[in-house]
Amino acid sequence: MNQTRVDYRQLIHCVRDFPKVGVVYFDFTAILADPFAFRQAVGDLIVHFREKEITKIAAIEAKGFTLGSALAYEWGKPLILIRKPELTPGEVDSEKFEKEYGFGEYQLKAGQLGSDDSVLIVYDIMAGPGATRGAINLVTRTGARVVGCAYVIELEFLGGREKLPIHDLFSLVKIHSQHELLDEI
Repeated sequence: MNQTRVDYRQLIHCVRDFPKVGVVYFDFTAILADPFAFRQAVGDLIVHFREKEITKIAAIEAKGFTLGSALAYEWGKPLILIRKPELTPGEVDSEKFEKEYGFGEYQLKAGQLGSDDSVLIVYDIMAGPGATRGAINLVTRTGARVVGCAYVIELEFLGGREKLPIHDLFSLVKIHSQHELLDEI
């Protein structure tokens, strides 16, 4: 059976005032619930980054774990988890950052990355530059090199890409304005 390509935009749902009033949450989990769409998404990310030398995949909690683990499995690469505070036992490396509606912190288990590593960072959404910059800083402080960042959604209207011009940032869907998909809700 030959199925046509999935339009990812049709599977992204917007939720107003989540996680707090004034914020629009872009939910991509319908892609994960559709096996064909999920396989296509993983395949599209692999095609984009196939020429990169990648030694490890670093996935950001928690939604980044979904695509990051699939990519690590397909490529046969180690998966490194970038987590929120107090969720990783033992010694950790930490990075605090400012995000669109507050502050955050990422941690990873110490010793998992080093100067021989070329890392692809995977997350669900590229909003402003804060979360991505936090992950990049965390990874590069270990001596590893970031070869790119992969996302399902990019909120272009927040200008995150322009503030991170040195990295290969790739997203499956680009949202040009905050109101672009809001007509549906």
